[in-house]
Amino acid sequence: MDANPPNPPPEAVLLQQAARRARLSARQAAKRASMSDARWRHIVNGYESVGRGMKIPVTAPAETLARMAQAVGVTSQQLDEAGRPDAAEILNELAPPPPSSDSATHADAGAGGPYGNDPHLDAITALLASLPPEAQDEVLRRLGRTHPSAHPEHAEPAPEQRRTG
Repeated sequence: MDANPPNPPPEAVLLQQAARRARLSARQAAKRASMSDARWRHIVNGYESVGRGMKIPVTAPAETLARMAQAVGVTSQQLDEAGRPDAAEILNELAPPPPSSDSATHADAGAGGPYGNDPHLDAITALLASLPPEAQDEVLRRLGRTHPSAHPEHAEPAPEQRRTG
């Protein structure tokens, strides 16, 4: 145990920067990763206070780190480069596979739109892609119903607008 906090490991710095870019608080990021915000903070700070000014180093288990990375949009390559190939491998199992070369052209076409490479959109896209197809359809259905002005051609008509017979 040490009175001075240890330097956070590279993967913790990576998570902290990614959360900041995505404009997520520790609480929001932790919720996305299905963990407590206290545990999130311990991992990204690299230590846990144990009383009387004493701090002990904290390193995330690979599975926890992979969930945290997925929550803030950190890639498996970034985890690998930060020295956590164990978590990178698990993240690859959690995340959908990268697009094929055919679909990459289609994906690149959207990147030049008005939002470019917005980290919020990237995080939402990654989160949506991690859901089962039925859940993805439900999210998209709800978005279409909630914001019909955004895409009127995809929105369901309100019950009073539906025609019968």
